[in-house]
Amino acid sequence: MGNTALVWIRDDFRIQNNDALTYASNKHDIVTAVFIFNSNIFDHKREAQKWWVSKSLENFKSDLKKLNIGLEIIKDDEINFFSKIKSNSKISVYWNKVYEPTELEKDKKIGTNFSKKNIDFKFFKGNVLNEYNKITKNDGTPFKVYSPFWRNAEQFYLERLPDKISKVKKCKKINTLFKNQIKSEDILPRSDWYKKFEKYWVPSEQKAHENLDNFVNKSILNYGVDRDFPSIKGTSLLSPYIRNGQINVGDIWEKCKKTKIK
Repeated sequence: MGNTALVWIRDDFRIQNNDALTYASNKHDIVTAVFIFNSNIFDHKREAQKWWVSKSLENFKSDLKKLNIGLEIIKDDEINFFSKIKSNSKISVYWNKVYEPTELEKDKKIGTNFSKKNIDFKFFKGNVLNEYNKITKNDGTPFKVYSPFWRNAEQFYLERLPDKISKVKKCKKINTLFKNQIKSEDILPRSDWYKKFEKYWVPSEQKAHENLDNFVNKSILNYGVDRDFPSIKGTSLLSPYIRNGQINVGDIWEKCKKTKIK
């Protein structure tokens, strides 16, 4: 294990409850986060998400800087990018899982390549309460009906061993690892139609937790009714933050369970 860690950022623009980032910062003196912008995934398909990702990277980079962790943005294909890391680079690579089939396949190929080169790597549970393959029927097959699935998933989560509480550690210094980086604004759509989003959304970890606090303190008790009326601000406004990993679903669970029913 070398002195430098590389943390691959995908759908996890957060510091709190980010297992890969926490592990790396507690094991290495120098940590660099990398976001790989694969234009084949976004162009003409996820144009609105480009704005969210761009602003997320901008805010996340600022948060990481306070911990002496750099954030580098590379335009490339993920498998091609990681294939360029050499066995003698003395870099350890960490990431949190994303459960889309195409992403799991990438993880497998990248991990196989690292193993062949004897590159140290480790991946962690993604932004879920339970790993999907942990919740099965007694015969080991997956549930096909939601209600019994949720009952078992909830019970499994409640009975799990408590997570070890640890935080991202401040590193010694920021170190640049890669050339040909791009800026977060380079990801934005060519047309500026996205500017209207800025009136309503702030893609940051801090704002995600603010929305959660507001929801729990003001709206959660009437959520079952108010969510059906667009004229009422009765929803959590957390969906895009969960999707892009600005907040961990475990934090949401813990916050909501403390709510007292009147």
